[in-house]
Amino acid sequence: MTYCNCHTEESVYRFPLFFFSLLLLLVIGCTEPEQNGSVVARVNNQSLTMEMIKANVDPSRTLTQNDIQQYASRWVTNELLYQEAQQRGYDVSEQIQQKMTEARKQLSIAELLEKEVYSLASNDVRRDELAAYFQNHSDEFILRESIIRLSVVIFNEFESANQFRTETLNNGEWDKTIEQFRSNPSKGLLSYSDSLFYTKSSLYPQELWKVAGALGMSEVSFPVKTSVGHVVLRSLGQFKESSISPLQYVETDIRNRLAMERRQKKYQQFLQELRMKHTVTMMIAGTDSTKGMD
Repeated sequence: MTYCNCHTEESVYRFPLFFFSLLLLLVIGCTEPEQNGSVVARVNNQSLTMEMIKANVDPSRTLTQNDIQQYASRWVTNELLYQEAQQRGYDVSEQIQQKMTEARKQLSIAELLEKEVYSLASNDVRRDELAAYFQNHSDEFILRESIIRLSVVIFNEFESANQFRTETLNNGEWDKTIEQFRSNPSKGLLSYSDSLFYTKSSLYPQELWKVAGALGMSEVSFPVKTSVGHVVLRSLGQFKESSISPLQYVETDIRNRLAMERRQKKYQQFLQELRMKHTVTMMIAGTDSTKGMD
């Protein structure tokens, strides 16, 4: 299968430190002598404020004093090195200017491709496309280990877990019983996960894998005591090693593949549009990088 392998994207990701360093030079070069706000650190006439730190970290993250100290320490180090480079005239050298120009070019290209090509999301893939791809490539999705699809509910007490199992068996409605127990805190339900795939290594402790393996389709287990509580399992299917994987287990992988194919196609279409829009003249014989991205 052929995927998009743009030279620009490859350069940015293969040499992240190089491009980060150049971007840092661009940012620092535009820093004003004094920033408004609560000053955290200062090197000569350059200041770092709390507002600057908050603007450059994940807004959902709560900053600790240690986080601030580490950020400030890195900023001081960078500022010391940059100011020394300035004093020696490195920031205005022809070589640095060329690198900054190239960095702007690469970053601009990356932004353009992100807007026009890579923003195609994998969740745009339809269910019928997933099913068709899976059917046509089923031999690529052979299980390397056995998996079991389970619904798992955990209680704090054996009595609650056993009551849940009994009511589920009596009414034959797992989901309805789950909702009844979830709506009543006195029932002692700690957690619930529905229709998840497990391997032998991901279902812990080991006795749960043994119990799950003995269950028939839609069968409900006896409560199993573990370190996290009393667990009740419902089997939704077992799939043996070397058999074809269920579609649900590889759905994310297929979505990513189809999204990549769409991006590849979009990339080629976009380049063709640019060729129609601009004049391109090749003075030497060779491969045109805009024609093939294998």
